[in-house]
Amino acid sequence: YENRGNGVYVFEEGMGVLESNEIYQNESSGVVIRTAGNPTLRRNRIHHGKKNGVYVYMNGRGILENNEIFENRMDGISVKSGGNPSVTSNVIRDGKGKGIFVHEKGLGVFEGNDVAGHASTGITVATGGDPIFRRNKVTANGGHGICIDKAQGLLEENIGDSNSGDGLHVRNGGSPEVNRNEFTKSEGHGVHVCREATGTYDGNQIHGNRKDGMTVRSSANPTVTNNIIFGNGGQPLNVCDGGLGTCEANDLS
Repeated sequence: YENRGNGVYVFEEGMGVLESNEIYQNESSGVVIRTAGNPTLRRNRIHHGKKNGVYVYMNGRGILENNEIFENRMDGISVKSGGNPSVTSNVIRDGKGKGIFVHEKGLGVFEGNDVAGHASTGITVATGGDPIFRRNKVTANGGHGICIDKAQGLLEENIGDSNSGDGLHVRNGGSPEVNRNEFTKSEGHGVHVCREATGTYDGNQIHGNRKDGMTVRSSANPTVTNNIIFGNGGQPLNVCDGGLGTCEANDLS
């Protein structure tokens, strides 16, 4: 703790197991993994860092299980430039940036995490990121629950609940695969697809959002099938302002 740089730095194929450590108040990130570093982090508390809680880049890997990552000044977990961690059953909360940020061709598998209370988005995938998110809870974040911007990704069986922006916001040519998620109680739209974004949206439940259940606009062209969209403040499905798309077999009310 209170180091002038990173708390833990794993690189050049470094490995090892870090369990039940307190990593906090470092001047840079709590844990940095790069250049094929592949440690296992389990049951650590990583908090109050001046940058990211965990930063994985330049083909770093790593297994993160059952850690608590909270109140960091930047993002809880940031992944870029071929970083490809396995991130399972962590609590990632109350940071001043994003909860999870996968960008610049970052990868990773994120399963069963609780992402809550961040000042910005809960999860952002941008600039060529292509991760997998399954069974995560994304709640009460200050921006969108999940944002896909110039990126791809697979979203399955996640819950976006009570976020300040849209439950899911896809823009700028983003093209995710979005299956069997629930988006509810957002202050914005349940799902918002815009600015030439595409993607497939199948079997989702979208309900109880303040604005439209799903909005498609500005040359976006998604494929929307087998969704249940009900009880939202605006339209169940609103295609407007030059929006396109294929919409089949949805239950709209």
